[in-house]
Amino acid sequence: MNNFAYLADKPEYRAFSKDCIDAEAALRTSCDSCVKLVRTAVDAALKWLCVAENKTAPDNLFELIENAGLDKNLADKLHRCRKLGNAAIHNEQEFTDADARQCLENLFNLIQHIDKHHGKNFTPRTFRTCADNPLQTELCGIKLNTPIFAASGTFGFGEEFESFVDLKRLGGVMVKCITLKPRRGNDGVRITETPAGMLNAIGLENPGVDAFLNKILPRIKDKMNVIVNISGSSVEDYAKLAKLLDVDGVKAIELNISCPNVKDGGIIFGTDETQAARVTHAAKNATRKPVIVKLSPNVTDITKIALAVESAGADCLSMINTLMGMEINIHTWRPTIGNITGGLSGGAVKPVALRMVWQTAQVVKIPIIGMGGIRNAADAAEFFLAGASAVAVGTANFAEPAVTMTIADDLETYLRSCGLKNIRDLVGKLKT
Repeated sequence: MNNFAYLADKPEYRAFSKDCIDAEAALRTSCDSCVKLVRTAVDAALKWLCVAENKTAPDNLFELIENAGLDKNLADKLHRCRKLGNAAIHNEQEFTDADARQCLENLFNLIQHIDKHHGKNFTPRTFRTCADNPLQTELCGIKLNTPIFAASGTFGFGEEFESFVDLKRLGGVMVKCITLKPRRGNDGVRITETPAGMLNAIGLENPGVDAFLNKILPRIKDKMNVIVNISGSSVEDYAKLAKLLDVDGVKAIELNISCPNVKDGGIIFGTDETQAARVTHAAKNATRKPVIVKLSPNVTDITKIALAVESAGADCLSMINTLMGMEINIHTWRPTIGNITGGLSGGAVKPVALRMVWQTAQVVKIPIIGMGGIRNAADAAEFFLAGASAVAVGTANFAEPAVTMTIADDLETYLRSCGLKNIRDLVGKLKT
């Protein structure tokens, strides 16, 4: 894989290198996207070729291929790439792995032609397809290109990261928490860095469910698997939100019953098994979507809460939410965070999160999305071994916006080094 990656180190090819690299990356997630991107890359490379050979690039892209000085066989291949690309753009047909791979090989032939005349020769390559992707899996009936999610509150509504991340390659994006009415959030300082992570007390600032449904969801629903994180001040709030979000474009609903930085609702549901079960039951009865319950670590025995929500109908667990913490400014003698306390996340919480995922996986039958301090593929692999079926990356996104893609690449390398054919073969294989 990564046959086009070397182009990134050739500044003379910058006009088309990114398009080629993006097209190949898309092969592992969406054949249709791959075919679309090949068309874009072909056009960019042909225009570069015209400039390199002191030719005027015609506006008509059919003529662009004909005037590029290519042999008829290659010209015919590129015409086919453009034809299929147009069909993909207009959603006229669905494409197979074979279609996408052939388009990529045709593109590679064009780049080989360019490199032969304007660079150095290189050998033909082969392309691995969706069917060869060991990270492909399924969760609650949702097809995942990778079992790596972006955690709520750290990734906005997904579109903010489009320049850094292939959103379709993610398992999904757990979007910023949504409430019935808009919230302005907490006053004062909301975020502070800690030695191995951060404290936050945002207070669930969000535009409200109506704005999300009418303005935001239409923009993002086709770009990724959208998981909507919701929070309320009462059981009825959760039920109303679950019902309102039972719409096309929402893949699942994540119940935020464990946020430690709001003054109303939230944490009381996550620390009491009876209340947690009531919220889960109400939401589950109000929607046809899978219901994921996000558990609080701020409890004596997290397995009791997990079993309670499983019995109430939860389809999946996500764990853990942030630990409650605080920081004091020794010069002012006041808390740094305006809310006094906030949620601790980042590398510092990983050992706690890992322990809780392992404990919970021993007693529940529903899948777990593990999270808490995941910064690299090694961290992610630990969670899979402990029993998680997927993982979510949170605080690390702030430091490295493309970290989820790096984790996916390195996790695939790790699986292959272990001789494993699929990520499912790693889940729960901890040796004790």
